[in-house]
Amino acid sequence: MSAPTILAIDTATPLIGAALVGPVERVWSVRAVKGSDALLMPALAALLDGVDHLDAVTVTVGPGSFTSLRVGVAAALGVAVARGCPVIPVSSLAARGEPHAGGPPVLVLLDGRKDRAYVGLISGVGEPVVEQDLPPAEAIALAQAPFVATGEGAEIWRGLVEAAGGVVSEDPQASPALSMARSAQARLHEAVAPEAVTLHYIRPSDAALPVG
Repeated sequence: MSAPTILAIDTATPLIGAALVGPVERVWSVRAVKGSDALLMPALAALLDGVDHLDAVTVTVGPGSFTSLRVGVAAALGVAVARGCPVIPVSSLAARGEPHAGGPPVLVLLDGRKDRAYVGLISGVGEPVVEQDLPPAEAIALAQAPFVATGEGAEIWRGLVEAAGGVVSEDPQASPALSMARSAQARLHEAVAPEAVTLHYIRPSDAALPVG
């Protein structure tokens, strides 16, 4: 029996990415300061070129950039509906941290803007990801040394991480799309209908915040 064919999409940070695994393996990523939708859709079309069957789409649903997350999730839902397949929603923090689990605790840091960090702490394999929205110093203090830090915030706050006894992973800003797709091959039981997918911001989006 062949391995499931999975499309993965991640747009939680400025480095957006997508990957396809199955009979063929294809990977794409690009740094997009703005206009991620204009870059993502042609890339997905290229990844899916010649692919007749798709078992599921997996997509990061947050936390991360509000606008970019919506672009990624909308694209994932569009593909899922068009292909008649379910969706596996995943945490942006878990997607980045789980490939490093199995050794010291893993601290995933994403830039939450406004001097805040989206942080996820993974204590071990199979353990839930504890997610919070904190100032960077408080976020890093969640982990006890020694620990591994990854995600774009690990590079941004490298000095704080190393001062706390942490080690920054190799290429911490890399897209997790390929590892997401491979992980999803064994997680089809977590798939849901496209209409059941919701975004997970942790913090209310700017559009929802009161003014004045």
